[in-house]
Amino acid sequence: YASVGLQPITLSRLLQICQPPLTRESLIENAQYLCRERPVRYAKRLKLFQRLPYIVGVNPHLNSIYQIYYKNFNDSKHFPMVESLSDQREFIQMLARQSESLRDIMPAVARGFYESRRYISTPDRCAFLDELIKMRIGLRLLTSQHLALYHQFRATAKGTYDEETDHGRFQGIVDNRMKLAHMVRLCAQGVQAMCDMAYGEAPTFTIDGQTNLTFRYIPSHLEYMLVELLKNAFRSTVQNSKGGEIPPVQITISKGSSRVAIRIRDFGGGIPHEIQSKVFEYSFTTVKHSSVDGSQDDVTMRNVAAGQSSIAGLGFGLPMTKIYAEFFGGSLNVISLDGYGCDAFLELP
Repeated sequence: YASVGLQPITLSRLLQICQPPLTRESLIENAQYLCRERPVRYAKRLKLFQRLPYIVGVNPHLNSIYQIYYKNFNDSKHFPMVESLSDQREFIQMLARQSESLRDIMPAVARGFYESRRYISTPDRCAFLDELIKMRIGLRLLTSQHLALYHQFRATAKGTYDEETDHGRFQGIVDNRMKLAHMVRLCAQGVQAMCDMAYGEAPTFTIDGQTNLTFRYIPSHLEYMLVELLKNAFRSTVQNSKGGEIPPVQITISKGSSRVAIRIRDFGGGIPHEIQSKVFEYSFTTVKHSSVDGSQDDVTMRNVAAGQSSIAGLGFGLPMTKIYAEFFGGSLNVISLDGYGCDAFLELP
């Protein structure tokens, strides 16, 4: 299974499988495609884990993830081919179970590599995580798209699908007319609330540029990227203000000939020159924690172990955001003016 080649997942591919009108036959055809695809994708993940140094692979956190993948591989391999809507319902239940089993694996991955850090080099760790996260995104996209199509098909059959509001806008998980400024505002407001909860204060924000822009993208992907970038901007701005006046975070939206661009500008002091090259390394963070022994890593990993979520991340935010941006051919760049602030440039096709 692991030796079988895979075609890249593109927005065009996701849209191709749900051209309206969505029919019973097209839904079953896509389920059959997933039946063939899922064992291959799980096998490639298992192979990736098997290439880790033995002492890293047997780490309890990483081994527990391997066991989940192995079970999902076997369940997918032995699941009969979908031939009817009745089969489809059982297939949907399996997809939901497997999605739930993988929902919270990234904290375990972070903890496993933190504990094994002396046994694997930084380049090897980053290469493994890059590949794992790309595989994770790909399978989640295919699964989420099929689940969304199935629920849209059922809603249409029951007459509960809002044709006027939804028809032509959403094709599965893809929003064909996403209002970019609206999404940016929602994410900024959410991060602003998180920042206020964590620090007792938060910057204001402005949105300018082409604020009426709409474009085609996957809302959950864009939301993830925006939240991660905004968390960095809001946190650094508050920490750099040192009790003084807090400058706003500035967000600018633009559309070029082939790409949509979002610039997030903060005045949070920038990134020291000597560590700028490390900002896309996993587990690297500029977050300032305080603890009994002064260990930033210990505080961060205690948060992981406790399942806590905070505005200060694990050092996975920027590298994962970069992978999400590049998955469909976009890009993420961070330009720092040490002592002043940062500009994050997110470009999407």
